[in-house]
Amino acid sequence: MSPADIAAADDPAPVRALIAIDPSAEAVLYDAALRAGADAVLHELDALALGRRGLGTDTPRIEVRLQCHPVFARRDHAYLAIISAGHPAYEGDKRFKYVLPDGSRFCTMGAGPKNMNPLFGTLVSDLNRVWDVNQLLPDTYDAMIQHPGVTRGEITEREAVEYLFAADRAYADETDYDMVPFSWSGGYNSNSYIAGLLAAAGWEAKKPPRVPGWTKPLPREAFGIRSDTP
Repeated sequence: MSPADIAAADDPAPVRALIAIDPSAEAVLYDAALRAGADAVLHELDALALGRRGLGTDTPRIEVRLQCHPVFARRDHAYLAIISAGHPAYEGDKRFKYVLPDGSRFCTMGAGPKNMNPLFGTLVSDLNRVWDVNQLLPDTYDAMIQHPGVTRGEITEREAVEYLFAADRAYADETDYDMVPFSWSGGYNSNSYIAGLLAAAGWEAKKPPRVPGWTKPLPREAFGIRSDTP
């Protein structure tokens, strides 16, 4: 896409790739976005400029939180909450269907046994699973996490979040489910899914307590990434 096309569509997705191929296109794109009133593109350009100065944080902010809630026998289920505080890239995005008291919108990302059958099931993922957004289940763990590329000012928060969405979409929902995976068993659980998803998308997070399966993450191949990919 040309700078004029990107500005006319107000699509931030191709901005970084265009500038990587032709750095001189950044100024042209900025002027085109100003003329077109392309707020999402302008936001992306500003975020990239901040990143080059070591300030790789989007404003309005996108926040990713690793959360857990209890399931049974002092064992917890891990999932992600992705929160947008009015980020233009996600305005009107139907995935962000829930609203926090401060007006921020969020969606969740997690997995569990198909049809909630924990005995002979398949591990399937989805956004906004009922069990992940159920406000009646108290969180036993809640921590903000960040992609190391954002911390180093190399990518924007939106890009880091898109890595998660892409990895989640690539998962084929075909893995055997084990309620409590062991090293010698063939299955994985919801905690295996989140640990593997984060690793596949380049994120880093400390292991929460009480999350069996975390130390047996889904392999990167499950998310469409070859094992020999650096």
